[in-house]
Amino acid sequence: MSDRSAEQGPGHAPFPWVQLGALVLGALLMIYGLVGFWPAFSPLGADGRQPTLLGLEVNPLRSALTLALGVIGMISATRMSSARAYGWVLAVVSAAFVVFGILGVADPAVDWLGMNTPAIVVAGVFAVLGLVLALGRVTRSFPGGDREEPAVHGEPARRERH
Repeated sequence: MSDRSAEQGPGHAPFPWVQLGALVLGALLMIYGLVGFWPAFSPLGADGRQPTLLGLEVNPLRSALTLALGVIGMISATRMSSARAYGWVLAVVSAAFVVFGILGVADPAVDWLGMNTPAIVVAGVFAVLGLVLALGRVTRSFPGGDREEPAVHGEPARRERH
């Protein structure tokens, strides 16, 4: 047994919270996008608005974009650097949803994404969560818990043998 394997010991592969966050957010967005298709193809309501699902107005275009964002999140969870990049993508796309949603609420003639106020709030929450993924601090602790390395923003560096 080499010194390196003795130092690390048995255990699971490291899976930082950023990757887990990308995986969970991707799954949530996939579900949100898929479920959003169900009422999106029903006729418009009496007020000319899209139908709602649990108070969130749904739209086929936004559901497709949300589903694609969820698939990207699930795929990006495999590496730390791609999970960080996904955080930026999620933040930017969700912020764009917020801006287009606010414009759509202010002027229903430009409401391409079919968003009401609760849908705008949900998009804002996803934008903040994307920033947390992109900018959050990641520490790596080693077996024995005797030392920690500073935040890792890319792929973890390989440890040198002593």
